[in-house]
Amino acid sequence: MLVNAVGCISYAVSQRYRGDYTLGHEVNTFCPEINSQCYWLSSDTDKQIRSQLKQIYQEKSPGLYKPVCVIITGEIDKESKRMGFAVDTDGLITITQVYGDCDSSKVVTQGDLQHHRWVLITVDDKSINKKDWPVLPVLDFGEHLFVEGGDGCQQFNGFAKLTGDQIGFNEFEFNKNQCETDHTALRLFSIAGVWRVSIKASQYLILENTESALMFKRDDWR
Repeated sequence: MLVNAVGCISYAVSQRYRGDYTLGHEVNTFCPEINSQCYWLSSDTDKQIRSQLKQIYQEKSPGLYKPVCVIITGEIDKESKRMGFAVDTDGLITITQVYGDCDSSKVVTQGDLQHHRWVLITVDDKSINKKDWPVLPVLDFGEHLFVEGGDGCQQFNGFAKLTGDQIGFNEFEFNKNQCETDHTALRLFSIAGVWRVSIKASQYLILENTESALMFKRDDWR
């Protein structure tokens, strides 16, 4: 919880980010991929987290003041007063978890999904023929993991949530059935519930649970 200059209370939102971390005598910043801003590491960041970041930076940095891509969970604070070198940044960030550098960690972040449209191409390793479906099976992610899409029969929208290596779709609204009555069996999957999530080669989104394995290919709007 933060109190801004006019006495209003605002709440920092913890979010998973992929971005560049830079450490040096006059710099200690994290710059998320999803925007063009950079944030100074807050003094509220735990000592153990700082040690993890320092170790990764020492192992992976190609040179002094060269950024290293890391995946973290953190809270961005644009309200609190900044001192010293932090004044030249866009705010502070309190990092609460470090997953590792981007090359070794396979954790999916909000930025990996956000503003991307994913078209279903296989179900349980069987290819989908797009011509057979009245509604194209897609997942289209917007800000804050708002999702719109279709399962091959119904359209839906709502918010998803990333936790560890899982993504949950638990607050969804389903619109009117788009299939004809005698084709309701065409529905390919139920998006509700929790899925293990991964991204392969930056363009394939894979969702798996105990019943199904779904593979989507990135196909952004042009």
